[in-house]
Amino acid sequence: MQRLGGLLKNMRGLRSLEALYRTASTSRVLNLFQVYEQNKEEDEYARRPFFQDPTLNRAIYVKHRLRSDETYLMPRSSPVATKIIFPFDKTTLRAGGQSILVGQTGYQATLIEMLGGEQHSMEEDFTLLSLLSKLPSLDPFLLKETLTRYNYTPADCYFAMSNADIERMRSFAGEQIRQLITLAFGGSNNQMSQSIRRMVDAILTKDTESRLDPLRITLGLDGQQFEDSIFSWKGFLYFKWQFNGSMTKLKALSVALDRVTLDGAMDRALETSITTQRVSLKKAIQKAARGCVAILGLYDDAFNDLVQHGNAAAFRKFLLEAPRLFIELGHSMGVMSHITSFWDYRFPNPNRLHMQASEFHEMLTEFLTSLTETTYDDLSRRS
Repeated sequence: MQRLGGLLKNMRGLRSLEALYRTASTSRVLNLFQVYEQNKEEDEYARRPFFQDPTLNRAIYVKHRLRSDETYLMPRSSPVATKIIFPFDKTTLRAGGQSILVGQTGYQATLIEMLGGEQHSMEEDFTLLSLLSKLPSLDPFLLKETLTRYNYTPADCYFAMSNADIERMRSFAGEQIRQLITLAFGGSNNQMSQSIRRMVDAILTKDTESRLDPLRITLGLDGQQFEDSIFSWKGFLYFKWQFNGSMTKLKALSVALDRVTLDGAMDRALETSITTQRVSLKKAIQKAARGCVAILGLYDDAFNDLVQHGNAAAFRKFLLEAPRLFIELGHSMGVMSHITSFWDYRFPNPNRLHMQASEFHEMLTEFLTSLTETTYDDLSRRS
């Protein structure tokens, strides 16, 4: 396993391991240790664990942008991997720890040896780890939807999203889905409206079986294509619902960047670098936002073409592309959500924005690293 030396080096000042340990889950961090600390006395936590192995069930999971010296670890090229962090000391991360990337060569054998388990007893946990690694973010809604789709039902305490937020998102998605189902089934009388409501509920849970066949036939998709497309569609609707709120927070962050006062020693080189980084970060945020708008626009165009002109072919094409677009969009939305979450964590009082100059420099560097190397311009042109 990798020691955490690289993580300490890259995150020193920005987010110490101790701070990571205390921070709640975000789109890029699933902090199961904090869930354990807050819920270990609850019966539901004990009855319905996330992972069966207790060590895995108290680890920290991070969507990690691979550094140049880490890409060789993964058998397939990917800019982002899922990292599992295990502390040496169960009560603190100040002593450091170990980490491993899900999917890196030989990781299953390494985990089995470290955790003292056996292959057959850990198969369910390895399946879950594989699901986590395929998700574009660790956002609680997408996480819960994914696990439900595959018949895993961990306790609700593992998902930080409030029931009120879940209901608001479902209401937003339901209205979009209702328009499509109404078109597919025709009519809008009371009896049909009740049927449509049931089908909306089915899509928003995990039931995409035979009673949704008319919708599947309208879209010209086979069973697995339909199931994958519907799941990615729900992901798109979630990101669409989340987008305006994320943009509001990012705009506020862009303004606040210039209001941060800096403490500590700062030579001319550091001052110049920070000035450059403030400008670069604002531009990177704008570029990421444009990329998200472009991808969400692909959905809007296809959906409007369907409901306004009855062009099922355009929406079918979008749904076939949806799983790929969903991953790309999810990575960007996850990064932006993580940046705003960490900013709020670091500056809980928006009227008190001061920081050590060296720490602010490292934070800006990490934000810029997370936001750069996007491919949205190429992606939207190809689509």
